[in-house]
Amino acid sequence: MIRDKSISIIGPGKVGTALARLAARAGLKIVAMGGRNRTRTEQAAANVGANVQALEPVQAARLGEVVLLTVNDDSIRMLCDELSRAGAFQAGAIVAHCSGTLTSNELTSARQARCYVASMHPLQTFPSAESACEKIANTYFFIEGDEPAAKVLEEFSSQIGGRSLRIEPNAKTLYHAAAVMACNYLTALIDAALATGELAGIDRNSLTKAIEGLVRSTVDNVFSAGTVKALTGPVVRGDVRTVEKHLLAIESEQGAVELGRIYRVLGTQALEIAQRRKSLTPKQVELMRKLLRAGVE
Repeated sequence: MIRDKSISIIGPGKVGTALARLAARAGLKIVAMGGRNRTRTEQAAANVGANVQALEPVQAARLGEVVLLTVNDDSIRMLCDELSRAGAFQAGAIVAHCSGTLTSNELTSARQARCYVASMHPLQTFPSAESACEKIANTYFFIEGDEPAAKVLEEFSSQIGGRSLRIEPNAKTLYHAAAVMACNYLTALIDAALATGELAGIDRNSLTKAIEGLVRSTVDNVFSAGTVKALTGPVVRGDVRTVEKHLLAIESEQGAVELGRIYRVLGTQALEIAQRRKSLTPKQVELMRKLLRAGVE
């Protein structure tokens, strides 16, 4: 049971600090925050609770029956190897990291030190530790690894207010790519829409305010009705002339080549959705596909 285990978190950044604070708030036993930057580690420990020690990584790992490595992806294997060489892990300890794309195989040295290893990735965007604490309710944690470790991490995510799903290790890269598309690339898409509006002479700040309701309504429709029913616009209507006019207008602007490519690629995806909806005739599909692919093939 996770409530019976001492927990050390190594990596006093926003994710590690947020997980530690939420765990302490849920009554779990956070015993140490580990980090190389003394000041930052002490600040993180102080934000978690009075009984949490701020220690060097090796010292922190020695205290934990559960050790979470909340460092950047490039540092995970190196840190785990360093801690394993130092004999920092207790035999039978749970050692896990929080990377979205890397698997528990990054922790092979801990497994060789008779630990159980896993990965646990929260599917959420965390600009700060404070926002992470606010957003964690109902956040899904995708978990894979050794069964004893995975079970403990499922308990951990539940205790701090999240939900959990298992994922196969070889699926993590595609899973993380999907998350990037849903989050990072949605931001990039909105930026592309604002850039296109600027070509029309509309002030970016004004347009940001103007499209907010449209974007929020679209997202609401997607999650209430699904992408097939939520899709609106010229592609799903088979309005080839409108799409052609859009492309001519965008691609005639100097320096707007990439905006045109974005429009064409996303239009092709919208066409695939329209086909699932069966809203177009075969001829409409053929004409629309030919138009959209003309600039990307």
